Amino acid sequence: MTSNNDRDLEQWAADWQAAPDAVKSAEQIRRHVTQRTGLFWSFAVADFVIGALALPVLLYLGVATRSNVEGLAMMALASIVVATVMFGWWNRRGVLRSSANTIADHIAISAERLRRMRTACRIGWVVLAGEVIFFSIWIWDRLYSGARSVTPGEERFAWSWLSAFTLLAVFALVKFGRWLERDEARFEALKQELL
Repeated sequence: MTSNNDRDLEQWAADWQAAPDAVKSAEQIRRHVTQRTGLFWSFAVADFVIGALALPVLLYLGVATRSNVEGLAMMALASIVVATVMFGWWNRRGVLRSSANTIADHIAISAERLRRMRTACRIGWVVLAGEVIFFSIWIWDRLYSGARSVTPGEERFAWSWLSAFTLLAVFALVKFGRWLERDEARFEALKQELL
């Protein structure tokens, strides 16, 4: 009888020590996946809304302009918009919905989402560089290639606008990169608790 009681006590102690953390960690990973599903959908919607607003404007400006340089700059920016939206769709394929049934599936989806968000962040820097180059060409053409003279206020406004846009985008990309690092560390800690 003593051996059965000892065995039962050991089993109960092992279950008691293992269960709460494992259940808690598993639930945290499920919650993490669910939260990131909403985040991924919000990024997808934002990509398409921005693309749907920017593309017609850029195409109109590219077609309606009298300057070849401005037309090329607007068409290049429109191409960047199309490429960015297409990349966003391609990058999110297969991970927008969390159809995981097991914790291992949740972990695999989370790891893949983190990898894809890191890729999106790196591509964001490339997109920003392209936008700055083509907006600079457009501003230069508008300010210095026309027949009319430009006031110092117009010149300051144009370059200040581009500088503010660039600084805001750099700030957002740096902030997103840091958030991504923290999120990855939180996810790794949750994963280690389960393993």
